[in-house]
Amino acid sequence: MATELLRLLERLRDIPYDAPFSLGAHSTVGVGGDASVAFRPRGAGQIVRCVRAAEQEKVPYFLLGFGSNVLPADAGFRGAIIRTVHAGRMVLRGGRLFAECGAPVAAMLSLAAAHGRGGLAFLAGIPATVGGALFMNAGARGRYIGGAAESVTVYEKGEVRCLRAGECRFDYKDTRFMHEGSVILSATFRTEADERAGEAIAAALAARASLPRERSMGCVFKNPCGASAGELIERAGLKGLRIGGARVSEKHANFIVNCGGATAADFCRVIAAVREKVFSETGIVLEEEIRYIGDQYASDG
Repeated sequence: MATELLRLLERLRDIPYDAPFSLGAHSTVGVGGDASVAFRPRGAGQIVRCVRAAEQEKVPYFLLGFGSNVLPADAGFRGAIIRTVHAGRMVLRGGRLFAECGAPVAAMLSLAAAHGRGGLAFLAGIPATVGGALFMNAGARGRYIGGAAESVTVYEKGEVRCLRAGECRFDYKDTRFMHEGSVILSATFRTEADERAGEAIAAALAARASLPRERSMGCVFKNPCGASAGELIERAGLKGLRIGGARVSEKHANFIVNCGGATAADFCRVIAAVREKVFSETGIVLEEEIRYIGDQYASDG
């Protein structure tokens, strides 16, 4: 791997990078070891260069925005992190909002509201970049970002493509991107005329005020069909379950929080205990919506 990484660094020598790169310091949950290197591409074009070079040099890579909804391994990641947060260009024209993958969702909403455009307030408070939100079709209160997308530009199977929203296979916490190895570069969204968009954003933020404030990944499990994962976990008596520094939140049972000194292994043990208890009581298998980063998880099967 060392030789491949050196070749990758040489090919991308004009793109800033950090080596090593602390995943724990750059994830909302605050755990995880180091990645070998993290590139800081400026714009979609440089992201494509990084991905192509990593693929050609056979270096594993992972696209990382704000580091929410991810659990980095304690052993770190032997590969390249490609950070998207420096690709954040946004343009609003004629009610359509263009945003690069690294643009913060909050900034996208603010730009729209400043120009009297709304329709996206349900996304307020979600700590994600546009690319991360699209990747998993993030949403709240029964609405999802895929429903507002008009088109998404991706790097997929060696080429840059512009996909219509209908081609993205947006579903509940699922998209085409998860299955095709797609790298989201940018997207265009529809907005609505709304002079009170700022008030709608404030109301959505207020509705999220009761969520846990400790470091976490956000919701850990998808809601099973016709049920709430949080309610199932609560009924199983698991609120407050703690292993090491990881604890099932007493405010919202679908959050597992870092109550100090937690490791990724602690979180994995809590996740396994929750899944086992809920299954034993209901026969329902909870499925995580979080993504795992690191060689350790592949070796663990």
